Amino acid sequence: MRLFLLLKEFTELHFKKPVEYEHADLRDVLMASLFLEFFGLDNPLGIYTLDFYPYLLEEFHLWHRSLGLERSPLSAFPCC
Repeated sequence: MRLFLLLKEFTELHFKKPVEYEHADLRDVLMASLFLEFFGLDNPLGIYTLDFYPYLLEEFHLWHRSLGLERSPLSAFPCC
């Protein structure tokens, strides 16, 4: 049992953080690509991402908070 706990702590220590960082990077890329139009850039995938906007409003709030922005940088998205 003690060996199991030792192995579990080892895997969490060495593999959990890199996976969390990669997840955060992928989330940032996804959110930026979905909201390109609000930043004034053309979004070639805009027609395909319209269905995602209602589901990602809360995720957008968490995203801009994780970037250190107190309020939403977009006037079209008054989430705060």
